[in-house]
Amino acid sequence: MMSIGLIEVLIQEHNKSAVVTYFFCQNADNELNTLQSIMKGLIHTLVSQRSELKESLRSRWDSKNERFGEDVSSWRALWNILWEMLDRCDCPRVYVIVDALDECQDSGMADFLKLIIRNGLDQPTKIKWLLTSRPLEAAERTFLAGHEQMQVSLELNPAHISQSVQTYISYKVDELNLRNRYGEALMRRLKSELFAKAEGTFLWVSLVCRRLEDICADEALATIQNLPPGLHLFYDRILNQLREGQLDDVSRYMRLLKAMMLVYRPLKLEEVPNVTGQFCGGDTIQFMVNHCASFVRIRENNIEFVHQSARDYLAGENGLAKLDLHGQYEHYHIVLGCLSHLSKQLKVNLLDLPRPDSTNEFAKSLKSERQDVLLSSLDYATTFWVQHLEKVPPRAIAQSRIFEEGPVGLFLQTKLLEWLECFSLLDMFPKAVDSINTLQHMTKHHSSALALMQDTTRFLLRHYHNMARWPLQIYSSALIFSPETSILRTGNMDKIPKYFKSFPRMQTSWASLIQTLEDHSSSVWAVAFSPDGKQIVSGSADGTIKLWDSTTGDLQKTLEDHSNWVHTVAFSPDSKQIASGSFDKTIKLWDSTTGDLQKTLEGHSDWVQTVAFSPDGKQIASGSLDKTIKL
Repeated sequence: MMSIGLIEVLIQEHNKSAVVTYFFCQNADNELNTLQSIMKGLIHTLVSQRSELKESLRSRWDSKNERFGEDVSSWRALWNILWEMLDRCDCPRVYVIVDALDECQDSGMADFLKLIIRNGLDQPTKIKWLLTSRPLEAAERTFLAGHEQMQVSLELNPAHISQSVQTYISYKVDELNLRNRYGEALMRRLKSELFAKAEGTFLWVSLVCRRLEDICADEALATIQNLPPGLHLFYDRILNQLREGQLDDVSRYMRLLKAMMLVYRPLKLEEVPNVTGQFCGGDTIQFMVNHCASFVRIRENNIEFVHQSARDYLAGENGLAKLDLHGQYEHYHIVLGCLSHLSKQLKVNLLDLPRPDSTNEFAKSLKSERQDVLLSSLDYATTFWVQHLEKVPPRAIAQSRIFEEGPVGLFLQTKLLEWLECFSLLDMFPKAVDSINTLQHMTKHHSSALALMQDTTRFLLRHYHNMARWPLQIYSSALIFSPETSILRTGNMDKIPKYFKSFPRMQTSWASLIQTLEDHSSSVWAVAFSPDGKQIVSGSADGTIKLWDSTTGDLQKTLEDHSNWVHTVAFSPDSKQIASGSFDKTIKLWDSTTGDLQKTLEGHSDWVQTVAFSPDGKQIASGSLDKTIKL
């Protein structure tokens, strides 16, 4: 809340003399709680204010293939783009604000903070960083004392907080007075009562004032007096009040709050019925949210928690116990709701695309409200039902025989291709691969389901690039050019378009070849897997090194700096570095995440034939045609 106020002040005071880019982390939203999300948000806000900074994105865009020429999905790659934009920006002052870092996943946090210290403070007069967080171990370890850094602990400055809360209370009561006409005397008493109970918490004031909006002036003071101080007791009181209504309404409120506790991101309004299992219209959903307004709210068509503290309370022992008093609702029930909705809605050619070569970009360009609503309602169910299934206890899966004659088995047998089509239309095909890999792992003790998942894995890898861009090719080229005994092919022949009168003769079963990766313009001399198995690196006579995603086969990056053939490549033991040796007599070290060239090692007088890292990753050995080995 303070961050929002600060951003507004900075924007108003500096007008066009400064740029303010910002991001608010949200733990309950998988799309807003990663370092990648932070980078994307900061970049988006920057280019929305300074269109010339888009050049940093355009320069990386491959217009011929309609994709980025390098992988820009990792936070480190996005950091490079952000830093380039900050450096290019011609404003005398740029403010970079990241709120609630503690709500961001910890993976890579220490490295991110080190980058801010190492690079982000290079231009302290131009670029100002503001990071807010609850106590964060990575920050405590990383930030050092220095004139260019300042750490402010609000807990150690209660007087400042108290004064700010008092100012906020005055503002909120003045605002309420315009609506409810309290009068001066009552306003003073309301402000005094709010300040006495706020305990220095802005959120408590905000939540209480929200309740006062619909309460008449005569009852306003009593309402505040009846509410307990502190957030935990406040949430306790509100949840108890919610449980005192009509039984049907109470069950709906509890179901909504429990579902919000379990989901991986805020729900769109149209997703609520199939995720919660409560089939109701938009007005009913609005009614439910209004009654649960101390916990959740609607913002831009999404239902989200008002604050992380509300989610923390409901996830605690006391909150969960009260939610569960009105019926169990767990991950298994969300799986059932998602599969039921998908089974009813999915069909071959979901959006009635006119041609078999229609791309998912073309589908987006149709701008049909019906199609937009349909895809939006399918988004969460398509993407997350497998993740919810992962959370179901193994014993419950075994007892329900969910993979045999149960709902999961039935869905996979009848709607698997349509599910893949939906992934393609949503432009989230990499998540289809992740979902199938997860299902393959989960079905290892279920022979028939396992066979289907193994076949689907080969199907995905063989036809990945076609299906990811041309959704309807799932039912034509992908099926037709799969082996004749493929489970997917034999079980879905009726979905192949009728204009195919005959099919080419195909091999009986899947060949040993899994996937072919193509992008080099000359002979490939060297390949290596990363120790963690996630990447493949290749070196070629075209002088380039290419990094590939070993799961999908996607090209992630092209590394260019050698002036001759690349003859050898190797990953470091921790998968973070790549060494390459070339006919240009040099060894080069690269960052495997960003693709940055870190160092060039010279010393050989002839071609470098081989390179290898030591087991601890601290040394590199190289062998050359000059008959020497160098460390």
